[in-house]
Amino acid sequence: MFGGGTSRTYGVKFQARCIAAQAGEKHHTRFLVGTLSLREENEVHLIQLADDGSEVTCEGLYLHQHEIWDLATCPFDSALLSTVYASAGEYHAAIWRIPDKAFSHGTGAPSLQLAAELKGLEAPVKKVLWYGGDVALHRVITIDEEVICAWDLASSTRAAQFATAKQRVTGSGLQRLHTGAWDPHNADTVATTADTSIACWDLRAAIKTASIEGAHHLQIRDIDFNPNHPHILASAGDDSRIRLWDLRSTKQAIVELPGHSHWTCSVRYNRFYDELLLSSGTDSAVNLWHVPSASAAALADHLRSIPNPAGSGRAAAVAAAGGSPRGPLDELAVSFTDYEDSVYGITWSAIDPWVFASLSYDGRVVVDLVPTVVRSRCRH
Repeated sequence: MFGGGTSRTYGVKFQARCIAAQAGEKHHTRFLVGTLSLREENEVHLIQLADDGSEVTCEGLYLHQHEIWDLATCPFDSALLSTVYASAGEYHAAIWRIPDKAFSHGTGAPSLQLAAELKGLEAPVKKVLWYGGDVALHRVITIDEEVICAWDLASSTRAAQFATAKQRVTGSGLQRLHTGAWDPHNADTVATTADTSIACWDLRAAIKTASIEGAHHLQIRDIDFNPNHPHILASAGDDSRIRLWDLRSTKQAIVELPGHSHWTCSVRYNRFYDELLLSSGTDSAVNLWHVPSASAAALADHLRSIPNPAGSGRAAAVAAAGGSPRGPLDELAVSFTDYEDSVYGITWSAIDPWVFASLSYDGRVVVDLVPTVVRSRCRH
């Protein structure tokens, strides 16, 4: 696979920030890319990596009128996706369906079909979340600057809504939600970020269940739950750092990685091998991290090694030892620097544990492979 080099590239004609694996596609490695043009009609590109890895081709091109600031895909229906888009200075969210009509040079690109408009949000929308757990949950979560909403997909109505407690008014003004992640181990838990802090929320009780004040020194840009072990969350921020947290004991990160030489924009767990993480930054780089010390297997080994594991975690062990929150084998495995602009979007393939894609702001998509030497270190 990937003979003659490890990278395959694809370009869109506009600037872009958003790329997502087509989560509902079970047979091919496909990605969706959304563009960010202020003056032109925007596009969503459906691209596919050939089964032999020889090339990346466009399998569909669809029109989307407004600038796309967030794009996510449905895990149980490959034709559904969500976008957060800007129109006349306001941010909105919608669910779209990819039309059956294929792109044709004779007829031009068809538009995405509106499946549901998520109306009634007063503050600017930041993100739409689909549930990544084992159950096909027909709901989405929207995060705007002030409110988290759960929406019933069948009726497009809000199944639940709660404000994130009144934000503290400080010298710098009101703290605002920036991004979030839905816990794949608990459909009633959502994590959000506001400035330098992280909070977890119980959707049923509408209460905060955990918080990490000052998780980063500067704004947090992204968070992601460990897909294989509950309570573990990764965060990335403008202080360039990547930190892994045990939400049961948040005084200190269980792992801290140097991240990037400028802002770290994104961080993503590999859903098959959780010791692998991807990150991207405004330093025009994509980094592949091998972090065996905080994998599900390592955390399970740790719990078996202590006489009374109740309430314990690696965070407690790190704090007790007074050492550096980083295991001796945790490392930057590879840094990919074939970019000329900031890299805002990264995603792992939905079906192949070794394939990932990245998107730089100039519209360049790079599909890459985890090197063989790194794969050999992963615990099976």
